[in-house]
Amino acid sequence: MTPADHQQLSALSQAADTLGAAMLSQEVDRAIVIGPNEPPQGFVRLHSHVQYMDLLSGRTRTLQVVLPDEADIDRRRVSVLSPVGAALIGLAAGDSYSWRGEDGRTHVLLVVDVGGAHEQA
Repeated sequence: MTPADHQQLSALSQAADTLGAAMLSQEVDRAIVIGPNEPPQGFVRLHSHVQYMDLLSGRTRTLQVVLPDEADIDRRRVSVLSPVGAALIGLAAGDSYSWRGEDGRTHVLLVVDVGGAHEQA
């Protein structure tokens, strides 16, 4: 995780009391913060475009992980405080993440591809 993302996401995860915020807090706590001269490529970070597969339904989706005030489902922009956004942050292509939702259902996502903030998804 970039130092700027780590600082911003840490504060954001502490400011909300939701499942997504709790998931994000766990990801921030275990994140590896890269050095300032290391290119932050290959993993999901704020504003990344992500293609992922829901392994339980078999559906593939593409979205952008954004800050809560930038979220817009019609434009496929998902808040990092949502369970899906929090699950994806920090993952690279080939990584998977599973969690149990508030409704008790299990969710399992597999990252297929990660693009930068300026790439079209």
